[in-house]
Amino acid sequence: MPGFPFEHRSPSFDLAELIGRKTEDARQRCERDGFQVQVFDLDRHPAATLDHRPNRIRLTTRRGVVEDCHQG
Repeated sequence: MPGFPFEHRSPSFDLAELIGRKTEDARQRCERDGFQVQVFDLDRHPAATLDHRPNRIRLTTRRGVVEDCHQG
């Protein structure tokens, strides 16, 4: 889409590799790949925005471990 500020690209790794990893390890992996990271800690009742950003990876965590993740 012309003028859209974020170019869609896939991570250089499979997001499923992040499941079960410590939150900080997963965050660093995503940031090294050039993505912004948003962490939702289920232990703290997170709220999510509905905007889609292809340059962002969202990590859903509980007790410091990634349970789910997706791009956008």
